[in-house]
Amino acid sequence: MERLNLKTVEKLAKEHGMKMTPQRRAIIMYLQSAKNHPTPEDILKVVNRRFPMASRATVYNTINWLKERGLLKEIFEGGIMRLDPNFHSHHHFICRKCGKVEDIEFEMVPDIDVTELSRIGAVENFELTFRGLCKNCQLK
Repeated sequence: MERLNLKTVEKLAKEHGMKMTPQRRAIIMYLQSAKNHPTPEDILKVVNRRFPMASRATVYNTINWLKERGLLKEIFEGGIMRLDPNFHSHHHFICRKCGKVEDIEFEMVPDIDVTELSRIGAVENFELTFRGLCKNCQLK
């Protein structure tokens, strides 16, 4: 599983002349360990505990910089943007009750023949989103 990694980001930042501020480093460290597909607001709250002056702009600029380099993906669900530091091809399961987002390994889903879609255009990649109730919500 390929995930966001601070060392990789530091190397890329140096190559592109981006300064790695303590706030940016905290954002990346939080994202690399995140298992919950956080929102930008979640990130801001966590980073502000350590760096109260970290701005919303710093969070969004860092997110956009990472997305442009393919190190972070967006998931939109119910009008909410969530971030996925797992940039390896995979699918998602979203709980309709609590909103929890879980990764599903690509190999767990049988191959899908997308050749019929060639009349629309060239499919370069795809992700599936499964919706239902997570184990915790099923037990409630």
